[in-house]
Amino acid sequence: MSAEFRRAAAAFLLAAAFHATSAGAVSISAAVGKVLFLKSGSYTWAQISTGQILAPGDQLKTATGASATVSFDDGSRVELNPGSSFTLKESSPQASAMELKLGSLKAWISKSLNRRFQVRTPTAVCSVRGTEFGVDVDGTGDTHVQMFGGLLAVADKSGNEVLVKDTQSVDVTRDGLGRVSEASPRDQAPEADASRVAKREVDLRMSKEEVQAAAVEESKLAEFQEGKALIDVNGNRVRIEEYIIRPAADQFKLVVLNERVDRFDYFFYHGTFNQALPTDMSVALRQITGCLDAACSYFMTGYRTGRSNTQDNMLEVTSGGHQVDLNNNAFGAGDDVSAAYDPASASFVSVAAGRPFFSTLYDGYDLSFNGVTHGSWAGVNVQNMESGDALAPVFTNVTTVQLQPGCAPPDCTYNEISEGIFHDVVYASNLAGDIWEKYDSYVINDAGKIATTRDFASTGFSGTSFKQTLLGWNFQTIVTASEFNGRKIDLVVEPKIFIQSGLIP
Repeated sequence: MSAEFRRAAAAFLLAAAFHATSAGAVSISAAVGKVLFLKSGSYTWAQISTGQILAPGDQLKTATGASATVSFDDGSRVELNPGSSFTLKESSPQASAMELKLGSLKAWISKSLNRRFQVRTPTAVCSVRGTEFGVDVDGTGDTHVQMFGGLLAVADKSGNEVLVKDTQSVDVTRDGLGRVSEASPRDQAPEADASRVAKREVDLRMSKEEVQAAAVEESKLAEFQEGKALIDVNGNRVRIEEYIIRPAADQFKLVVLNERVDRFDYFFYHGTFNQALPTDMSVALRQITGCLDAACSYFMTGYRTGRSNTQDNMLEVTSGGHQVDLNNNAFGAGDDVSAAYDPASASFVSVAAGRPFFSTLYDGYDLSFNGVTHGSWAGVNVQNMESGDALAPVFTNVTTVQLQPGCAPPDCTYNEISEGIFHDVVYASNLAGDIWEKYDSYVINDAGKIATTRDFASTGFSGTSFKQTLLGWNFQTIVTASEFNGRKIDLVVEPKIFIQSGLIP
């Protein structure tokens, strides 16, 4: 074989290989604002960059004010409008298919290749060869299809189909296809109609489906977002999704979703600050744990946390938050802080007696399980949290931590941290013992192994080294209560989002 032939053969094989990998190629040709990308098989969302190649199963989300253009190798393109959730389902020389779960898009489909092109939504399937159209999906999955030219076949989930052409439109709901009607003029782009989008947020007393739908809507505005799959302490596979949003200028909200084969648990933490949060939200969140030497610039005036398994719930509500110098208040040394996080050194430091340390105390507090109050207080300008003092709030219906002599797990509070194992239990009940709550907490890795103090010994339990090590571990807390009738709320969180946002300073 001559050298020339070998070179020609190599060039041919290289060209063939390139064609095989590029045929059906899909990429991001433009992105404006916050556009998040989730690789198929991954659980971590990342900011998209122009030129990113998409493969089947990859997902995109556009935040408020953001947009993205998805381009195909035949010249076709799809523009995603703000607040959209998109998945590429198929990409080959014969067919391109995608799913729009929420939001809106506009598509320009090339007639140059004989390729099937589909856009699927929760209620509709749009099939086309060569046309221009828009699709809008609201929070319930209802779909509005608008034509701008050409011919489009639109089908519902029952297989009923209609042809939509030129400037016509059709709505598809869970009940099926609507009537084809004349749409708005051609020059009007299909923008998301805010009145058609359900304004919902993750809260208590919601079904799994309602929580997931609300989370899709909320997470479009996420400033921090993480997720992954792991094995919990009981050997069950759990998928975690976490995000932090800014519901209002002075608020933040953390949401954690846990999905297992046989259960769904979720948690939220919604806090209101004394002033509008800065552009970098972490500046304010790092001050939640308190501030040395001077009052915090940002502190919460109240917060609301909730946990649920979609059947049972735990709700915590506070109000009247204000700053108090715990080391110099009227209560004396009873509530002094001897160690605190110092942002200047990014580590915990010893705090000398009398050195100012400001923390947020709340005039009002209520903790309930399935609507039954377990602990509460009411006060005015509370200066400490110890009962029996003149400045203390008035406590009612309080469960107390049980440390009875000779008790054995699980009937009292105990921990294994002193033995080098990160597992502890807090058990609290009223005097009669008929109202009680229990928190069973672990630090585990992704395989469900419980951490030991040896795993963190080299970090000094503070600073950059500690946080870097913590990224390989997760927190799991199992909550049971007298009102749950043997059921539990079982939540696993990964710390990465807490470190990124400043919740773990």
